[in-house]
Amino acid sequence: MENGELFDRLYKRLKDKGNERRIIGILGLVGSGKSHFTDEFVQFLKRKGIDALHLNMDIYNSSTRAERNRIVEALRKNYDPNWPRKAYPQDETLIKDHLTNIREGKNFLTHNLCDPSTKELSLSMKFLFEKNKIKIKIGNEEHEYNSSRLWILCDGVKLLKYREHFDYTIFIKSSPEIRFNRLLERNKMLASPANIRWDLFDDVERNLIEEYLLDEKNTDIVVDNNDFNNRKIIKI
Repeated sequence: MENGELFDRLYKRLKDKGNERRIIGILGLVGSGKSHFTDEFVQFLKRKGIDALHLNMDIYNSSTRAERNRIVEALRKNYDPNWPRKAYPQDETLIKDHLTNIREGKNFLTHNLCDPSTKELSLSMKFLFEKNKIKIKIGNEEHEYNSSRLWILCDGVKLLKYREHFDYTIFIKSSPEIRFNRLLERNKMLASPANIRWDLFDDVERNLIEEYLLDEKNTDIVVDNNDFNNRKIIKI
């Protein structure tokens, strides 16, 4: 299925209650291509006249890349089966508060979030709700949106934990081998590379499935994303 046709089917499904504000969770296992998919879908929605924002939920990580790598390095001496939970903590209270505020149209300002590019806890985010507008500033980027037609696409691994905050959830599915190779390629371009090994990748995946019930059966829509140029809708 061509991506334009796929996005059009998704758009028609997601707007079945009209064009009012939406909060959509886009989730999947590590390396499934969530961010790539979300970026492209946001651009499609904008062409449809929908104000759309890609919100990378990794900003709620409460550890730095350096801290994560130290935990991984320590596994060489003493293996800890709970290491993914310690290496990738998120501020769950803040996530729930922010999603609630967005739903209810309440202003908020937060500092010391995790910068997606540097993996340092140095990012600020502000949502300012006015009569017909929402002003959103994330880092140095600030944009203004129509308050009644803004679709916020939240991209993250652990989003099923906050399922009640989303209008819809979309599961992005790819095979383990493809996802691992995507991580290796992405890691080459990072200023602060991660320590990526298959056994560690497998540990993280098992932890996510067990702790966060990260299963396509628990989501509204499922998209096969093994091939970015030939995505397929499995469930809608």
